[in-house]
Amino acid sequence: MYTLSPKTIKDADALAVSKYGISELTLMKNAAKSCHKYIYTLITKNDRVTILCGKGNNGGDGYEIASLLKNDGFDITVINVFDTIPGTDTAKHVFDDCLKNGVNVLAFAEYEKVLSKSTVIIDAVFGVGFYGSIDKSSDLGKLFSLCNGLDVLRIAIDTPSGINSADGTCRGIAFAADHTITMAYIKTGMVSYPAKKYCGNIMTADIEYPKELCDEILKDALIPDDDYIKTVIPKRSVDSHKGTYGRLLMFCGCQNMTGAAILSAKAALRSGAGLVNIARDKGTIRILQSHLTEPIFSPISENAENDLLSLSEKATAVLTGCGLGTSEYDKNALYSLIKNANCNLIIDADGINLICENTIILKEAKKPPILTPHPLEFSRLLGKTVSEIQQDRINCAKSFAKEYRCVLVLKGAATVIASPDGRLAVNTTGNPGLAKGGSGDVLAGVISSLCAQGLPPFESAVCGVYLHGKAADILKETIGEYGMLPSDLPLEIAKLLP
Repeated sequence: MYTLSPKTIKDADALAVSKYGISELTLMKNAAKSCHKYIYTLITKNDRVTILCGKGNNGGDGYEIASLLKNDGFDITVINVFDTIPGTDTAKHVFDDCLKNGVNVLAFAEYEKVLSKSTVIIDAVFGVGFYGSIDKSSDLGKLFSLCNGLDVLRIAIDTPSGINSADGTCRGIAFAADHTITMAYIKTGMVSYPAKKYCGNIMTADIEYPKELCDEILKDALIPDDDYIKTVIPKRSVDSHKGTYGRLLMFCGCQNMTGAAILSAKAALRSGAGLVNIARDKGTIRILQSHLTEPIFSPISENAENDLLSLSEKATAVLTGCGLGTSEYDKNALYSLIKNANCNLIIDADGINLICENTIILKEAKKPPILTPHPLEFSRLLGKTVSEIQQDRINCAKSFAKEYRCVLVLKGAATVIASPDGRLAVNTTGNPGLAKGGSGDVLAGVISSLCAQGLPPFESAVCGVYLHGKAADILKETIGEYGMLPSDLPLEIAKLLP
């Protein structure tokens, strides 16, 4: 499944008119008809429905929905939020029809009295073109504050007013919908936080684009699903062997943090890596050997740089950072790997911390590395606060991936995966049960394993994040969010693979 940017959806509407001869009015009526179908299942004839209509085409959708619900016998009131006739010919047409149909259209000043008696509020104020902010103290801010505080069913048309549906930002107050009915395609910003929390349950309204038009549309962001996994990760060949499935070199763990290396190694093995080789000092290896039976262990000397580069020549991917530590020894070894390794490199945790003072080194990698930071680690890389990053996750990830030529996995709710070539994915699996130390180590192991098996870096990251989150969703039902452990994840992930 893919999402579209607001610009792309507007271009698609224009193409529908210019190339396929579908009028703007037909598109609006199709949208309203599809929204009406969903709304009809959410409300009853006992409800008192108030529709908030703006002055653009989103308001036009609202006026047409009002007419359809009025014809069904529902108790409908419309608030003309800007006290003006709509500004587009199409929206004006349905506005006039709404009045002819006898819908009660009231001025903005009436909203408090009307909303206090409402059981359903439908937001059709701003569409996908909204990019600004709504201050809580403004008239609109007070309107949405009241809406959000009432014990009512809230439905947004196309996108909740106040969010930026392009990048997921919300720089003021927004309408907090229980359900959002969006037109044709989900908009990219709607699946990323903080905007996502205002969308509630997202449904897609069919506005009857021709199939040929849908094929022409440039997709903005990937939303991975089961079908994507089946398409990208191949089934195993009957005549394959361990060498078929890659060799993962792990430069992970230290004597005080062996758990991270254990978790990532088990995840890599459960995800199908043919061979896992852990390179570390003898003391750390002795501890790891008491917990792991499948990997190969390669003790490295004080001359770690040469040892690791020699080992990497036989590897198809290298994972570093999980429980690594941040000594000068580790930093020098990591920097050498970044500059000289010929295979794909996955950098997690302490590996990320070690390059924060020299981020530019990523540009020296022979192949685009994969970085898997959580927001705090990413704030160190980017030089922004966690709050700034969380308010603009998509743009932060995209710009970093492009500038530093890497695949960036910005972890957290709705993990963002950005590629240096501009590709973007936003993940929708996972739950708060993953909020435990060690979950990220498992994720790094899965991504590294898939990469070692031959999947390209972006696809490895997308599949790894999706499977990691879906496994957690399964464990939520069997163990619960409080009780699931990172060590429970690898076996569940294994069951999800083809």
